[in-house]
Amino acid sequence: MISRLKIKPIYARDTSEPNRPSTTLELLFDLVYVIAVAAAAHGFYSRLSEHDLSGFLTFIVAFFILWNAWTSFTWFASGYDPDDWFYRISVMFQMFGSLMIAANIHQFYEQGLTWIGVTGYAIMRLASCSQWWRVYRQVPGHQKVAGRSMVGLLTLQALWISWLFLPASLQTPALFLFIAAELLMPVWARSEQFNNWHPAHIAERYGLLTIIVLGEGVVGVSNTIQYFLTNSSSAASSIMFLGSSLVALVFSLWWLYFIVPFDTILNKERRRHDLFLFGYGHFFIFASIAGLGSMLNLVTESVAADTSAPGYQVISQPYAMGMLMAMLSVFLLTLTILRELMCRKSSHNVIAMLIALIIIGLSYMAVVQGLPITYGIWLSILAPVVMIWYFNQDNKQWLVKEAN
Repeated sequence: MISRLKIKPIYARDTSEPNRPSTTLELLFDLVYVIAVAAAAHGFYSRLSEHDLSGFLTFIVAFFILWNAWTSFTWFASGYDPDDWFYRISVMFQMFGSLMIAANIHQFYEQGLTWIGVTGYAIMRLASCSQWWRVYRQVPGHQKVAGRSMVGLLTLQALWISWLFLPASLQTPALFLFIAAELLMPVWARSEQFNNWHPAHIAERYGLLTIIVLGEGVVGVSNTIQYFLTNSSSAASSIMFLGSSLVALVFSLWWLYFIVPFDTILNKERRRHDLFLFGYGHFFIFASIAGLGSMLNLVTESVAADTSAPGYQVISQPYAMGMLMAMLSVFLLTLTILRELMCRKSSHNVIAMLIALIIIGLSYMAVVQGLPITYGIWLSILAPVVMIWYFNQDNKQWLVKEAN
């Protein structure tokens, strides 16, 4: 019994280890972020439903708070996960800290960052430092990255605790200053040990979080169908046509993201700046998908406006379409830029993006001119479909080159 409780020495995982999937513990950890993403998306929708465009900035900050916590856990697990009892208990505390962060996200749009979010980060970081301490003591050649990570995490946490006591006039500028420090710290910590992560594992982990944020779109579609079934006298054909358009949009985003072979790119094009480029570039991909999912509720309201009671605050169809197309444009543009920067073999990025933006612009203008938003959404789906076709052509060329 005592031998089972002994803490095994930690070690650096083999970065070329075959068949390296996400563990069930990582999948359990991800469940916390289903809650957090839903909270951030709902707050974003609530702000924009009131025509408060400051919700964009609030949403970006709220999403950064939850994304940053997930990223810290994911990159450590890719490089060191020993899967012993001590590590599992550490992850349990990180999950508890993440749940506190998720609780803060629920109230973030009204109260901003509060003590519960800062405390959640503190719990996560203390648990994370316990693992970095193991790396510092037991993994030869990794003392510098472990030492810098511990110093960086504890320093950042001290800054956030001090932030709670700053005057209100200083909290906003300090917030953005500390966010910049959060982004720079991992780059500094890993500057001499940048390659200790598994390409296929990291690509899968980011793909799984993509599925989670796409889930917000699925919830949006479900809410739309449910609303019209219970609150509208619309014809069944209208409900089916709108619901299927939203499903097709979410499905096309899934197809487009996963047609980009990030695992192959990370493995073949592995470079020092991949940690920064791939890791941080995905923030905008995740945020735009989550934002797009929340905008589906605006679409529902805009279509339901014709059957609303007098005095109901109407969401116009051009406004809902504009918000939806803004999120779609950010996603397509970010994914294309990331693909271009990570793999210079791609040859169709510019033309695919230009055609997609033209389609999005035409879709929005058509709704402004009076076309029902359902038809506008069906037209906009051509944008990711065109990009899927072009990206698939590039993938075929890559496979031929690899075979030769």
